Amino acid sequence: MNSEIKNWKTLFLIGFLLMGMGLSAQRTMIDRKDLPQRAQQFISENFNDLEIRKATKENESRNRMEYEVYFVNRTKVEFDGNGNWKEVDGNESPIPTGFIHSAIVNYVKQNYPNQQITQIEKSRTKFEVELTNGIDLDFSAEGNFLKADD
Repeated sequence: MNSEIKNWKTLFLIGFLLMGMGLSAQRTMIDRKDLPQRAQQFISENFNDLEIRKATKENESRNRMEYEVYFVNRTKVEFDGNGNWKEVDGNESPIPTGFIHSAIVNYVKQNYPNQQITQIEKSRTKFEVELTNGIDLDFSAEGNFLKADD
């Protein structure tokens, strides 16, 4: 009986390890030209004056790809498999706002005139924005203010 339990534990452990290896994300370095066209256009329009330090491609799952671009000023941009931006993180430094919903940019200018946006992340339902003073703001997908967190 004891050896039978050991065998099941061993089989379970091997199965778990194999599953983990199959599901683990694989990140590879790529050139700018290997990014989706939409991501390349986004970079040209918003970060053309910055040098790219590195770009990576990651297989999140069999059907899901993600890209990350790191600039020399420590700004990072994450893209989905189609090249749509998901997150822009300036690492506490201001980021360009030309791609951000105008309602969000206007809200920040009106309500936090001495602050700038340092990070923005979008999901299907909302935008999460961080300001230079560390305040986090949430906006709906339409750009309507939802709440602020210190």
